[in-house]
Amino acid sequence: MKKAIIGMAALVMMAGCTPTAEQINATATAIGYAAGLVANTTNIKDDARNAIVSVLNDVRGCIPAEGQTFTDAWTPVIKAKVAELVAAGKINEATGAIVTSVAIMAAQAVDYLFDVRFPEAKKYEELVRAGVSGALDGFLAVFKPVNAAHEEDDCEDCTLRSKARKDYDKEAFEWFKKNLKK
Repeated sequence: MKKAIIGMAALVMMAGCTPTAEQINATATAIGYAAGLVANTTNIKDDARNAIVSVLNDVRGCIPAEGQTFTDAWTPVIKAKVAELVAAGKINEATGAIVTSVAIMAAQAVDYLFDVRFPEAKKYEELVRAGVSGALDGFLAVFKPVNAAHEEDDCEDCTLRSKARKDYDKEAFEWFKKNLKK
């Protein structure tokens, strides 16, 4: 199904048409899955996972200025939020560095969507919202939360993570693996 959606989106782009919000969201979700799966390989501690989820929920509404990437727009917000968490004693400096790195990877997922897959779509607010939502929702769906049930349990989160392991964007996954700064 995902391959069909991506294939249709590619045909739409080649034909010069703008993709729909649904196409953007589906592709963004697959890219978010890929980034989340790579982030899971960092073996980060529970306090960092919780901080990342909190930080990403805070940056979700930040829209870049004209010509600015999501990574450029979100990085100062991410760093400020991480500094607040460190100052409040919720995480230490080392954990803060990990949180910053992984949260920036989520921003890169959005940039990857608009820079590599759908460059023209960034001109349309509805498509940008669909892309941000899909990328972050996909990322957070597979970025196993601290309180998630064990994989062998029959739970909705586990089913979603299992689906994501099949439906992630393989090309984006390789890009994130190559570009992850540990």
